[in-house]
Amino acid sequence: MQQITILTQYFYPHSGATSQLMTDLAKGLCDLDYTVNIFTSTQLNKTTPELLNQINIHRAFSLIKSSNSILSKISSSLFFLLGAFTYIIRHQPAKTPLLIASNPPYAGILGICLKLLKGGEYYFLLQDIFPESAAISGIIQSHSILFKIFDKLIYLTCKYAKNTIVLSSSMQDYLVQKYPNIKNQITIIENWAIEDIPTCNKQDNKFAQKYNLTQIFTILYSGNLGRLHDIETITEAAKILKDTPIQFVFIGEGVKTKIVEQAIQTYQLKNIFLLPYQPRELLPLSLTACDISLVSLIPGAESIVAPSKLYGMLAAGRGIIAISAPNSYIDKLLKTSGCGINTVPNNPQQLASLISELANDSQRVKVMGEKARQLYKTRYTFQRALEEYQQILFEDDICQEVIISNVGSN
Repeated sequence: MQQITILTQYFYPHSGATSQLMTDLAKGLCDLDYTVNIFTSTQLNKTTPELLNQINIHRAFSLIKSSNSILSKISSSLFFLLGAFTYIIRHQPAKTPLLIASNPPYAGILGICLKLLKGGEYYFLLQDIFPESAAISGIIQSHSILFKIFDKLIYLTCKYAKNTIVLSSSMQDYLVQKYPNIKNQITIIENWAIEDIPTCNKQDNKFAQKYNLTQIFTILYSGNLGRLHDIETITEAAKILKDTPIQFVFIGEGVKTKIVEQAIQTYQLKNIFLLPYQPRELLPLSLTACDISLVSLIPGAESIVAPSKLYGMLAAGRGIIAISAPNSYIDKLLKTSGCGINTVPNNPQQLASLISELANDSQRVKVMGEKARQLYKTRYTFQRALEEYQQILFEDDICQEVIISNVGSN
């Protein structure tokens, strides 16, 4: 039976996007009869579900409880790197494919170690382009020595990887422009909606009923409230619309959660409702408990990150308002498909006006939602992504099987 090892700091039962995507990928490969080994630093807080029992999960020891603070993230990532290094030296066969998720972004050093010490091959899943993402977030300075060190590390990681997987065409273009000599080693595999969400009218939605959203025009932001997301523009738009029958709902967590909390408290905003991450089984309800959903990126982030929340919103069959730079890949996607509208960052008045306009145009909102669902079904299902990962990770084995089959037929 063919094997693969996946190194990912976040895995089940962590609630973040990376965890859920890597858990999906591991389960999907198991269903295709691959033996899947996972090394993660996410600790188990309850019994492993039966559907994960076929996966060989190894969990790193850590004294650090992960939080939104930079120090905590760095400390927990170092424990993960130390444990993962020990794991690949002791247990990783050189001929077994190794997939490394870029959480932490410098985890690619583990692949370099595997190649140098064991002659093994690895694949690097680059979920955002680092260190640019850290510089745009204000974590490090783009002219600093630290930036240059990380930049060199990412280059070497991509150079020695058998393949670097990115999540969008804009990320690919950025990376090719930055590292033209590794152009042929970069592949796009877009993410997927982690649930195939049944279409549901908001009025019949139990989540919407629970939080009194059925009779009011509802705008939903669901997912990470992180440094690369333009949460400020959304909260400012909510302030502008505070006296209108429009409800903003934030579901998620992140370093910018406090911006939403402060806006609610300072301006006594009754039109913002803030909830923590919901259990995965509630996603079909939480993502359809709105009329329009939101995706946002700060200026400069449109080429270095692909927000995973987009795919769940498409699956939910809800139209999308994106906050991103003009001609970004999200802007182009929404225009081409007709499932949403893009507005520029740092312009809350424009966002507020757009929301007001849609609140009074139910037919347009309905059509956008239908086109969103259609786009999901044709482009963002898990089965599509799983087949693309299988093709990349087991390319040599698949080619060998084709050769043997052709020889046998002759």
